Amino acid sequence: MGHFYGRDGTPNHFVTAKNGNSRASTIADAKKHGWVPSVTEVLSILDKPALTNWKVEQAILAALTMPRDPLESEPDYLARIKRDSVQQAKEAAEEGSRIHDAIDASFKGLPFDSRYIPHVEGVRAKLAELYPGISDWVTERTFASPLGYGGCCDIHSPSTGIVGDHKGKDLAPGDTKKLAYDQDRQIAAYNRGLGLPENEGFNLFVSRTHPGYVVAHVWTKEQLADAWEVFRAALALWKAVKKFDPSF
Repeated sequence: MGHFYGRDGTPNHFVTAKNGNSRASTIADAKKHGWVPSVTEVLSILDKPALTNWKVEQAILAALTMPRDPLESEPDYLARIKRDSVQQAKEAAEEGSRIHDAIDASFKGLPFDSRYIPHVEGVRAKLAELYPGISDWVTERTFASPLGYGGCCDIHSPSTGIVGDHKGKDLAPGDTKKLAYDQDRQIAAYNRGLGLPENEGFNLFVSRTHPGYVVAHVWTKEQLADAWEVFRAALALWKAVKKFDPSF
């Protein structure tokens, strides 16, 4: 599944198939309509060791907790392990999406599921701690850059150019595992794509397991300048590999 945007920033992640059903957009659809790839689609061209390691761990955990039927063939057993590991990842992503939607609704003054009040309050408290003087936060802003990519930015401040992204995590107070890896590339791409003043940016890691617990990682302006160069290289590589340059 690919995420693509029209040149006006309109999301085009799905299209209507010939049978009338909706299906995920493909690179062929993007080439046909001149759509630009999302930031995450562009960055998918690069290796992500942390994500790969997490997927491997999920598969191992699924195998350790899933007994094998003596009459079950090895291919069937492996397929069942894969389905189970993918299901766990799907459930985590769905919960992350619900938290994400609640945060967005809160900033837009819309109602949201009360189960996510602690998550929203945790995010707002962390933002107030990091940037007490900023009050012009905008959420879910889509864009398309003439350079040939687009996206939807979780949160940003138009007046300062500060861009943020929030992600759901299984996270408990006291955890020491590293959270921020290559998200600086995403933040930098959003900043440039939205045409904002260059500034620092941040990631918020919102706990799925401990509602209200939020960890922040701030990227300096200099780090994001370096990350932008990596993203530009990834964009050039994506265009070359896909044989498609949607610049406009």
